[in-house]
Amino acid sequence: MKIVVTVPYTPWPVTRGTGRLIVNLIEGLSKRHEVTLVTMTLSRAGLERLRELERPGVKVSAMIAPHRQGASGKLLRKMRNVVCDFLRGIPQDVSYSAPPEFLRLIAETAAAGPADLVLASYWHMYRLSDYISGSRLALVTHDMDHIVNRERLRLPGAGAGRVKNEKEAARLERIETEAYRRFDTILTVTASDAEVLRGIPACEGKKILPLPLALDLSVFTPGAFERERDRILFLGSFHSDFNRDALRYFTSEVLPLVRTSAPEAVLEVVGHGVDERLRREAGEGVEFTGGVDDIRPCLGRCSLMVLPLRFSGGVRIRMMEA
Repeated sequence: MKIVVTVPYTPWPVTRGTGRLIVNLIEGLSKRHEVTLVTMTLSRAGLERLRELERPGVKVSAMIAPHRQGASGKLLRKMRNVVCDFLRGIPQDVSYSAPPEFLRLIAETAAAGPADLVLASYWHMYRLSDYISGSRLALVTHDMDHIVNRERLRLPGAGAGRVKNEKEAARLERIETEAYRRFDTILTVTASDAEVLRGIPACEGKKILPLPLALDLSVFTPGAFERERDRILFLGSFHSDFNRDALRYFTSEVLPLVRTSAPEAVLEVVGHGVDERLRREAGEGVEFTGGVDDIRPCLGRCSLMVLPLRFSGGVRIRMMEA
């Protein structure tokens, strides 16, 4: 079978759990099928890195995201997305993640195969059904964002700008629901997410299945490393607001209590996306390692790993790896 796997932004190199899921999914499918990954990158260097994924059974078709194709392209894309937002009610985040050029690339790749199956990651790809013909379509959901957004709005301190945030959440939920309506087959990353979807009217009569967990835990051998007493690990991508919120919560509410009993305790923060503001707010006893190519040494030397998420969705891959 010829399968096209598409995701808005490159999953390689892996910097977050969803990237790991996509890469492992491709590896698993390629053992029996011909797989082509179609995605966007933010730079020419990103295009070059994607070639590392190519091997027998795996091809890559990629483009630089239109809004990153030079200063003029960035300005024109911004103007276009603002107009689509204002006139058609399409949130700008959706327009950036699934621009027409990208959707056409997916359609062209599927037609050239021709692909028997197209797996579209994220509901932002809802318009893909307008471009694909002759190939079976399935939507891969990584999070129930409409639920995550509601949890986010319930957090203490969410009052500032609540009305605006509620309106934006409602707009995003409308697009998410439209994606469920357009795809006949929906794949989820957890069985509980599948149950949630079965209760949504837009999903009535749909084929909804949880994906097998595409994660090889055999590569993690914690016994190969020496544990360090009082070393706490927080692992994640801090481009995501749920990880940023979790880090702020832990460093302000929990870590000070831990250090009253264990003054030598240190929190090691590993992952991309940490900015100066997060560093300033962290306080004492926090070390920032940044992004790493291999998380196994970090997992192996910590005495405890924490993941104090107050809102999130999907599957917590890093906890399984720990």
